[in-house]
Amino acid sequence: MKVDLTMNDRNNLRFQALYGALVPQIARQVPFTEPEVSCLLLIYYKYSLQNGPSSRRITNVQFGKIVIGFQQLYDMDVVDRIVTLITGDRKYVTPMEFIQYMTIVMTCDIERKMDFAYMIYDKFGLGINREVISNAVEKFFPGEDDEVLEMRLDMVEFLILKFDEDQDGIITFDEYKSVVLRQPHLLEFLGPIFPSKEIRQVIAYCSALYSHIPELITM
Repeated sequence: MKVDLTMNDRNNLRFQALYGALVPQIARQVPFTEPEVSCLLLIYYKYSLQNGPSSRRITNVQFGKIVIGFQQLYDMDVVDRIVTLITGDRKYVTPMEFIQYMTIVMTCDIERKMDFAYMIYDKFGLGINREVISNAVEKFFPGEDDEVLEMRLDMVEFLILKFDEDQDGIITFDEYKSVVLRQPHLLEFLGPIFPSKEIRQVIAYCSALYSHIPELITM
C-alpha cells in the first residue's frame, strides 16, 4: 500500500523501509500521533530526495528554507539561530531533530516557548545585554535620522527598565521569565520567533496534524 500517492513505488517502499520502525519510536517522545509523525517524516523524506535518490538527510540550508516557509519568518539572524539550535551547527538535520522543530512550531506551551525564545535571543550564552537589545531595536526603527536614533535609545532604555529587574545590565532567563509570565505578549520582545496562530493552523492543515486542528479536536 502506498503511503503517498505523489511518490512512485520505489520511493514509497524506501520510505517505509527507512522510517517504518522509527515512526512509533518518535511518536512516544513527542506530542504527535503516529500518523502525524509519518506525515511529517514524509515532508522530511521528500526534501532529502532532492539531495539524490540515496540521501537520508536534509541539509541545514534546506532546513533554513523550511523555517522561512513554515513560519513566514524573514529575519535571517533569527532563522540562522533556529537552525543552529536545532542542528548544533552541523551541516545536516536528522529526522528526530526535524520532528522536534515541529513540536516547537506547533506548541502552545508558554514554558517551552520561553525556553526557546530566550535561547534565540541569548546568542552567545552570556545573557541578554544592552548590545543585544540595541541590535534588535535597530530592526524595529530603521534609518539614521535624529528622530529615529532617539526612538531607538528610548526603546532600549524602556526594555532594560522593564526586564532587568536587578539593574545589573544583563537580562537573565529568570528575569525574562518573570516578566513574560505576567505579560505573555512580551514573549517575543526582541522580534518574532514563533508562527502566528493563523500560520500554525495552515501548517496543521498542510501537514495533516489533525490533533492541532480545533474543529477536528472538538468532533
